Amino acid sequence: MGDIVRSVPAWNDYFPVQMTLQDQTTAVPPYVPYRTFQTFLEFLFDEGIPERIDKTVWGPRFSGSSGTQLMTALKVLTLVDADGHPSNELEELVHAEGDARRALLRRILERFYIPVFDLDLARASKGQFREAFRSFGTKEGVLTKCEAFFIRAAQSAGIELSKRILVGRHGSSKGRSTMSTTRQKDVNSSLAVAEKVPTKMPGEIVVNVGSLKLELADRILAKYPDFDPAWDPAVQAKWLEGMTRLYEGLSVAPTDHDGGLNEA
Repeated sequence: MGDIVRSVPAWNDYFPVQMTLQDQTTAVPPYVPYRTFQTFLEFLFDEGIPERIDKTVWGPRFSGSSGTQLMTALKVLTLVDADGHPSNELEELVHAEGDARRALLRRILERFYIPVFDLDLARASKGQFREAFRSFGTKEGVLTKCEAFFIRAAQSAGIELSKRILVGRHGSSKGRSTMSTTRQKDVNSSLAVAEKVPTKMPGEIVVNVGSLKLELADRILAKYPDFDPAWDPAVQAKWLEGMTRLYEGLSVAPTDHDGGLNEA
């Protein structure tokens, strides 16, 4: 009788836990828009958490690509298992509020984004931040989306991020500077128009459209605040825009008004 040849199991058959860890380190970070993730948590809060989260749960609410990305995020953050069953941590996250929710979200992020939290996030450069995400094996096509999800999630968790990481994104100093410049241009344009608007008190405005319109104008202007140079530029622009519209609305030709009365 010949010798029996037995196949030798692969090394990872002996070490399934080690293989699982390897899978975790190569998982692509979530790249679904954070707002979609947040909306889904609100949806679970309102509708209740099902025994299994699958397409029949999120399909009517989210598109195919958004739903797929959402499920990927839930799985890599271990908020659901491979079959879509929610973890206790997901239930806690859905119902937690305030500091408790921020602390829980931070713990979830720290568990998965180990290379990112190895950085001093309050001082890290944009290059360091990107290298940390590349260490996951993230493809360039979704790299920015992965970073965006983490940034929004970190901000929700109360994690301090350096200005270099935030530069060019919503809420960055560059963005605020650009907005301030735009607002100042709007104010300058409004001021140029306002030079043509008579800054008279209600009793001095001449409106030849009948006593009814005069009474209406008096009531409106009596409630209109006086211009204050100390206001924020945006407030000044709104005030000037409102005054300009009011003045234009009152500038109705007497002949048109009289004609309308005669027709009536």
